[in-house]
Amino acid sequence: MDNQYNHQGNSYQQNSPYQQGNPYQQGSPYQQGNPYQQGSPYQQGNSCQQGNPYGGNGYGNYNGSSEPQKAPNVFLQFAYSFVPPLYDRLMKVKTAGMIGFVTLLVLVATLLSFASVMVSLSSIDMEKVAADLPDFALAGGRLYMEEEFLFDEGNVFVYMTDEIDSFTYEDAEMMADEGYQNILLVGQDGLSIMQNWEYQQLDFSDLGNDFEISREWIATKMVPFIKVVVGLAYIVYFLWRILWYFLCAAVYLLFAMIIASVMKKQVPGESLFRTAVYGKVLMFVIAAFLDLIPFVDLSVPFLLRVVVTIVFMGFAIAKLPDNRPTPAPMTMGQGWY
Repeated sequence: MDNQYNHQGNSYQQNSPYQQGNPYQQGSPYQQGNPYQQGSPYQQGNSCQQGNPYGGNGYGNYNGSSEPQKAPNVFLQFAYSFVPPLYDRLMKVKTAGMIGFVTLLVLVATLLSFASVMVSLSSIDMEKVAADLPDFALAGGRLYMEEEFLFDEGNVFVYMTDEIDSFTYEDAEMMADEGYQNILLVGQDGLSIMQNWEYQQLDFSDLGNDFEISREWIATKMVPFIKVVVGLAYIVYFLWRILWYFLCAAVYLLFAMIIASVMKKQVPGESLFRTAVYGKVLMFVIAAFLDLIPFVDLSVPFLLRVVVTIVFMGFAIAKLPDNRPTPAPMTMGQGWY
């Protein structure tokens, strides 16, 4: 017969407070819910989690915020493009917004350049120029003259002859190197114009066989005609500048990929391309500004443009988040024994 201590239970088994429920088993504050289990400010949501104005955790949680940050507008895009550490905000700009920004940037630069050329053309006294012109005729798409003509006054240089078929950019550039801002070179088959280093060329054959001009036409209609020609040329020039901007950005994308590889960062190709697009803004603005300065022959060296743009991209890529997947956390039984 088993003893009473094994079958019936001794007093410590039947009625001991450790079987019926001591305060630690029945309802201790640690089981029922102490302030740390029921609703501590760290579980229910402290001020940094519930209502942080920066969105979620007090440290700028862009993923968990109820109101994601909006993409910067065109003015902020322009401002941020000068500060590479802020390029992460430019990554939120949609492709259409980025294209619109570049288009507007190029448009403003082109309009300013066009306005500068128009002012220069308006300052030329064509009646005075025509008064010194020899007799000539332009008919059937060709120029006919009895003798060559040369006008050289101030920053204006005009040369006309029917002994040369046409002039080239190099000819106009040579005169611009000597300090001339308004250059008109007329040959038998066409004319070349350079205004503040902006070059345009016109072939007389494009005017049609019925188009004829004379010295009187120069005095009264030359400047309006040139303005129309320059205006049409600037439209083509504007479209070309947009295309050229993105083509250069595509080349800079290769440098961006190399920079990311050296930094051992995984950044999407789209983000790298955006760093190239916005990284070009500084040198583009400086070059456009220098072109508008009258009587000053300044330009940004090509190598300097490349170096500055690459440096901007390097600082920007260093601040962009790394998209490499986070290693899975180690659990019990994995790597512990």
